[in-house]
Amino acid sequence: MRPLAELEVLIVDCQTTGASPAFGVVLELAWGIVRADRDAFARAPEAHFITLPEGHRVPEQVVRITGYDPAKSAHAIADREAWRRLREATTNAASAPAAIHYARFELGFLRDWAARFEPEIAFPLDAICVHALARRLYPDLPRQSLRALSGFLGHGLDLTRSSLGHVEATAFVWRKLCAELAARQIETWQALQAFLSERAAPISRPKKPKYPIDKARYKSLPDEPGVYRFLRSNGDLLYVGKATSLKTRTASHFSSRTSKQLQPEMLTQVSDIRVTVVASALEAALLEHDTITSLRPPYNVQLMPSDARIWYATRDFRQTSEHADEAHAIGPLPSAYSLRVLGAQIELISGAIPSPALRGSAVGVSDLWTPQEAVFAEGWGLFLARHSELADTTKNPRQRLLALAKKLLLARVLSKAGEEPPAETEEKTTDWDPERIARHLERAAAQAYQVYRRASWLRLLHDSDIVYREPESARTRLLRVRNGELCETRDLEPHETPAESLRIRRAPHLIPFDRIKYDRLRILSTELKRIQRDGGDGAIYLGRKRRIPTALCAAIQRVI
Repeated sequence: MRPLAELEVLIVDCQTTGASPAFGVVLELAWGIVRADRDAFARAPEAHFITLPEGHRVPEQVVRITGYDPAKSAHAIADREAWRRLREATTNAASAPAAIHYARFELGFLRDWAARFEPEIAFPLDAICVHALARRLYPDLPRQSLRALSGFLGHGLDLTRSSLGHVEATAFVWRKLCAELAARQIETWQALQAFLSERAAPISRPKKPKYPIDKARYKSLPDEPGVYRFLRSNGDLLYVGKATSLKTRTASHFSSRTSKQLQPEMLTQVSDIRVTVVASALEAALLEHDTITSLRPPYNVQLMPSDARIWYATRDFRQTSEHADEAHAIGPLPSAYSLRVLGAQIELISGAIPSPALRGSAVGVSDLWTPQEAVFAEGWGLFLARHSELADTTKNPRQRLLALAKKLLLARVLSKAGEEPPAETEEKTTDWDPERIARHLERAAAQAYQVYRRASWLRLLHDSDIVYREPESARTRLLRVRNGELCETRDLEPHETPAESLRIRRAPHLIPFDRIKYDRLRILSTELKRIQRDGGDGAIYLGRKRRIPTALCAAIQRVI
């Protein structure tokens, strides 16, 4: 009887469009042959997309979690051919040993194939569930998902689900589990099956998850601002976070339950924590951003914007470009649609016919939820009646709308103390009425104007000196920002005034921006707003004789 470590075991993974053959089909299949006593596969793994049935649609959720792209299926093979190749990999054995991470899921689809393509033989795979085995061997792990388990054992697995990646991760886990089994004198396939068939002792889950990292590690961190990095046992970076207190913030991850699905999975993999202490929470936020954008930790990447472009608009807000020029000088903007509302409303004020596209843009919804022409006309009339400044013929339509949008934004800011109702979502706008249309016109104009003003503010910050003091702190700090990057940070000496701040005067379209700079300066602005809101102090220097004082900074930042 061959020892378990020398046994050639089939590793299989399926990605599917549904939870079972009754609700979906196999989208992708991968397999490989592995021996636990070797680091490499005994036979190179294979991965194939599977030809979908005529008219079968891949659900959006499946596309999102698998990264499926129809172009990838150009070389897809039929399910019958995939089954034939899988059987050949096992040399058509009558009962090939197989290890599948969550066997109950995959086996449903594989048994369906076997019944259709080889109905005359018994199911040819003798499969064990790696997930069930891990629950026996590591009962205290908060998660035994493949990402959590492989990460805990020292193997990184991408958040996007691909069959080949899952086969490689399962093979790694299988080797590690075989070593653990050997330490328990479980050294043959038959002994492993007997171990799994034994009635397991009930697993009593603690009220709080018990994570593998030693509590002393995060409880010994400094009680100071900074950035922390969670690492796997193999040194891979998992996650980067900022903290006002490194000790308190990191401990909070491990000391309470969380509703976030991925957090327990991530924390199961954390083996060590590295920290960088900085002078303030503001500088921690900036360092966090720069670390994430440069290193792209997997559990931060999912929070980053999917569109990494920056946009610029024309003065009438109707056209956008990824590149700034004299025609496209309004920006930087986070989206090509950021100011579309303003452009549409200006056209309507100018007397344009309210086409379906124009109506949808004016109220800030997609074409799917465009109001009907008659009800929109009533809502637009109500909007005009409420805001007499739109009829001021001494100003052009653009000036009229921007003046109104500014007033609406200030009203929204001032009303926040009374908590205005949450913005309606597109899904709730199928039944339009004139009052709702007028309300959407107002809200959309105010929100777009806020993005418009923020662009000007970020251009000011692009080359500036910032002096600030955190709430309840005696330290006054100087930040030098040049070309959108932080080039110097230090304590400001008593009675010192920034003397080398030189405002680089350039036309708006000549100030270079990319998404990283945009997000960095947006974070800087948010942190300055927090400091002033909570009782700190700050001023912005744009040159020797140009200073934006604390009170004016606070007023500006309320509307950006």
